[in-house]
Amino acid sequence: MHTRSITCEGFLRDDGLWEVEAWLRDTKPFLQPASRFRGELKPGDPVHDIGLRLAIDETMTIREAEAMMRGTPYATCIDVEPILGRLVGERVGPGWREVLRRKIARLETCTHLMELLGPAVTTLYQTMSHGKNPEGRDSLEDQQKTGRRPFFIGGCHSWRTDGPVVAAMFPQFVTEPVAKD
Repeated sequence: MHTRSITCEGFLRDDGLWEVEAWLRDTKPFLQPASRFRGELKPGDPVHDIGLRLAIDETMTIREAEAMMRGTPYATCIDVEPILGRLVGERVGPGWREVLRRKIARLETCTHLMELLGPAVTTLYQTMSHGKNPEGRDSLEDQQKTGRRPFFIGGCHSWRTDGPVVAAMFPQFVTEPVAKD
């Protein structure tokens, strides 16, 4: 009855910024008659075809942000395209969801656009995870040698500082397990 596809692609740009482009596309396998808000949709035509693009620097600071509304159920949906511009200058990291709530109110934006920020930011982390030169200076092995804490340590269960992966790969950043009652 419904298909939602989310596609995210991460890039390293020539100017040194990290970029992600993310798209959410909703389709139905049946004809949707015209309404007072839009024309007829044939099976497979997008109900939503919504994208976003974020570009961040090495400090995880957003330098560029834009929304792209190629297909929407209502003409008013495109009114929210400029809203992501409010995120320029903000850092992606701890407290990110609170930043979103503070900068963009629920009724000022599109629910689907805000939902798309989650996989987009995750894709940015994956894009950056092996650095700008993954087969050389910034490889995971090179990161182990530098003594600098990689940004992904402490970001999930496997990369927690009291876990076996950090102990094996980055022992200098290991912490004691939290005592359980």
